[in-house]
Amino acid sequence: MKRYVYVLLIVVLIVCSAMTIFFFQLYANVKATASMIYEPLPPVEAQETTTLSSQAQEQDPPPAQRPVPEAHSAIEKKPLTLLLFGVDKREGDVGRSDTLILLTINPEKKQTLMMSIPRDTRTQIVGRKQPDKINHAYHAGGIAATVRTVEQFLDIPIDYYVKVEMEGFSNIIDSLGGVTVDNTFAFDYEGYQFPKGSSHMDGEKALAYVRMRYDDPEGDFGRNKRQQQVIRDLMDKAKGISTVSKLDDLLAVVGSSFKTNLTFENMKELMLDYKSSLEQIETTRVSGEGGKINGIYYYLVSNQERLRIKKQVEEFKKPVTSDVVVASEKP
Repeated sequence: MKRYVYVLLIVVLIVCSAMTIFFFQLYANVKATASMIYEPLPPVEAQETTTLSSQAQEQDPPPAQRPVPEAHSAIEKKPLTLLLFGVDKREGDVGRSDTLILLTINPEKKQTLMMSIPRDTRTQIVGRKQPDKINHAYHAGGIAATVRTVEQFLDIPIDYYVKVEMEGFSNIIDSLGGVTVDNTFAFDYEGYQFPKGSSHMDGEKALAYVRMRYDDPEGDFGRNKRQQQVIRDLMDKAKGISTVSKLDDLLAVVGSSFKTNLTFENMKELMLDYKSSLEQIETTRVSGEGGKINGIYYYLVSNQERLRIKKQVEEFKKPVTSDVVVASEKP
């Protein structure tokens, strides 16, 4: 009998050792991927940005003083703003940011505010003298110009960014088994048919789904809604990853298609302290109107609307206040 007990103990020890090695290797793979995609933002030059108030008053911009986050600085469970943007590269071209989504996360409220910025929005591009479409910022100066231009446009500090190449976006969808969305109207685009109602699609079809805008009654707003649909479904699927092979496939795609200034430690903090906030998403929009300037179509956003958005984000980031009133004691 003792012999069988010893055999059982040996088997348990072997299994435990294997599991330890396995989880250590898995942890090491995730950490290596995080290191591979890490790219900090360069320091802000004094003359680089203008604020919304300085633009409205037509004054020279004050020097920018916002520091660059340290490589391993803790998030400290405070509200933060993250810019997610997808870059659509063409052969022989740097590419442009095809998607711009601003996420403001409040861990105390356990909520996230999601806002899509129309790609044709006319604004001053950091590093250029003349206003242009906001999605041209990436072509003008890469990641840094994109982040600084959005900061300048809304006068909102951006804590972190995540850049994904659209081809990689398609591969991520495939790695997670596709996405399911509820399409509000039927349309055809890039050889695909999108019937009205619930539809499951792979990465290439989903990419076509989020790109179409000219046949959408809501134009860029409809396109932004479809982008948000896909991102919501991806976030739900990412939370349910249960197999190692699927995680390995996902890490391979992330490593080749993503860049971010989130460190591995930051990512762990987001998963531990911000996960519930990412499950409750409120959406908002940038209001404006389309128009042509010198024959070029732009989406025109007033300073008043930009100020409204700035205030909405600031209000969203405020801590929850207690409504409890302590009654005074009676004599």
